[in-house]
Amino acid sequence: MHVRKCDICKKEVDKDIIQTVYSFHVRKDFCLKCGKPIFDFLKENKLLTNE
Repeated sequence: MHVRKCDICKKEVDKDIIQTVYSFHVRKDFCLKCGKPIFDFLKENKLLTNE
């Protein structure tokens, strides 16, 4: 079983998660509170994909 934790606040994340993937194998998970500024930046600069 894989337990996901926010890479910023280290809180355990169950359902609502923002996940970034870059360089094929590097994945970062964020809770909604910590990931909102990252999401807004990616959205503003049109760097999002729907995967």
